[in-house]
Amino acid sequence: MSEAHPAELPTWDLSDLYSGIDDPELTQDLADMGGRAQAFEQEYKGRIATADLTASLLMKALRDYEALVERQYRPGSYAQLLFSTDTADAERGALMQRAREAGSAASTHLIFFDLEIGAIPQETYDVLIGDPILADYRHYVEHERRLAEHRLTEAEEKILEETANTGGRAFGRLFVEVSSRRKYEFDGEELTQSVLLAKFHDPDRDVRRKTAESLTSGVQEDAHVLTYIYNTLLHGKQTKDRLRGFDTPEASRHLDNEVAPEVVEAVVDTCVANYDIVADYYDLKRQLLGVDALTDYDRYAPITGETSSVPFDEAKTLVLESFGGFSGQLRDAAEPFFSRGWIDAALAEHKQGGAYCAGVTPDLHPYVFMNYMGTPRDVMTLAHELGHGVHDVLAAEQSLLNYHPVLPLAETASTFAEMLVFDKLRGTLESADERLALLCGKIEDTFATVFRQIAMYRFEQRAHRLRREEGEQTTEAYSAVWQETMQEMFGDSLKLGEGHASWWLYIPHVYRVPFYVYAYAFGELLVLSLYGQYGRVGEAFVPTYFDLLRAGGSAAPAELVTKMGFDIASRDFWQAGCDLIRDAVEEAKALAKEAGRV
Repeated sequence: MSEAHPAELPTWDLSDLYSGIDDPELTQDLADMGGRAQAFEQEYKGRIATADLTASLLMKALRDYEALVERQYRPGSYAQLLFSTDTADAERGALMQRAREAGSAASTHLIFFDLEIGAIPQETYDVLIGDPILADYRHYVEHERRLAEHRLTEAEEKILEETANTGGRAFGRLFVEVSSRRKYEFDGEELTQSVLLAKFHDPDRDVRRKTAESLTSGVQEDAHVLTYIYNTLLHGKQTKDRLRGFDTPEASRHLDNEVAPEVVEAVVDTCVANYDIVADYYDLKRQLLGVDALTDYDRYAPITGETSSVPFDEAKTLVLESFGGFSGQLRDAAEPFFSRGWIDAALAEHKQGGAYCAGVTPDLHPYVFMNYMGTPRDVMTLAHELGHGVHDVLAAEQSLLNYHPVLPLAETASTFAEMLVFDKLRGTLESADERLALLCGKIEDTFATVFRQIAMYRFEQRAHRLRREEGEQTTEAYSAVWQETMQEMFGDSLKLGEGHASWWLYIPHVYRVPFYVYAYAFGELLVLSLYGQYGRVGEAFVPTYFDLLRAGGSAAPAELVTKMGFDIASRDFWQAGCDLIRDAVEEAKALAKEAGRV
């Protein structure tokens, strides 16, 4: 396949939001935020947490609140999207800060609303919540009442909000800027992190070794500031958790995710109990690569001597055809991302690393962000983020307060989309060697999504507790925890080098969204079961799947997954997903024998 040239890669068109930083409408929206929020406060404050509250008044307040927040999201989203494509642009950074400050100022006038929902007298609440006019908002209101149990007084909440932009949010932004501006020395070149990390997939072991050395050198140069950021963020979270009455570091994430702690424990314990799958596979990979021992830079080595480059147009065709094979509706929902400029895939010097999909509001379309370098894995990333995008498009049938799915379910559509592309690719290959290479890549992606994320979650658990129990920690202390929790996943099948111990320093989720990572494992194992169901029932599965996506965040994960016929409280359910991963490893062993590789 031909090389994917950067000039061919799309950048997004944000004109559906604003025409530019100098757009008068953007300036006006930022200026109006506080006044609109203040007007809402004047109309409703003191009228919600009362014994004579009616369903009709609560309904009107919810709709007015929803409309208000919807207008607030637009400038903030625009500023964040602009900043992520050039984190060194001072004007973009200033706009993002201005949007955050305007949002915080407005939020101080809205804090009362969540607090008053939580303070509605129980007898009054029991009567009005059953009114049919509140049916669409019942889940949102009930969740807000659970969250309210951990909220402080209005005055205290205002202080937390107004100081957030000089606290946790500021340090989160600093992490992004430091990481995005870092250049890594490699064979006389200075590479961005995204370009460097892609070299871990190079067939040349010496290239991979030098990649590991370059990554280690780069993150260690930033170790002081990044460790200080991490210590500060962990201490800030400890303080908030103490004030809000959360007894464990991860408790607030479980509440936000609407997942019971015991369900998360079931996922984690099941994955850890199946770490031997990882070791079994890497014993096979060592044989396939023909080396005496594997190290950290061999994890993603291709098992064939060359890697193909996929031009973006070919990736587009492959993804859309894969989606169309499942449902024309799925393809039609994804196509506008390409034709209407909703994707930014081009490489840029100060562009943020990684990939994401930003769903703004139900009346605005989502945007996909990635760094496309033409690797087969980038094709999967494109499918993954478009899965998120389609999820947001379908969930737009919900109103804003029910629009965004909680994190564990937010990874469902993205992972399902990857499965569709994988199956499409597998159907085009004839030789056992080609099928083996594709399957190994998929297994490694699955490991990265399931077992590696659980290992990172366990790292976070230990790191947060270490910071709480023993105070500020050194880079070396966190690195020791990282190395131990990650090595446990591989057993004796692969030895992580000394430099790997510091690689936690570049992982964005542990800085920006603590304990997010278990959502990936949740989503992957759920999708394995959903995909198995699709394989059994065929087209009859499609409407049920779309119903799940259309639900957005209108119900808790347990309720939505139960409708699909699964019980997420059962460890047997999660074990079934791990069993399917084990089956894939056994298939790889059989293909390796068929291809004469072992």
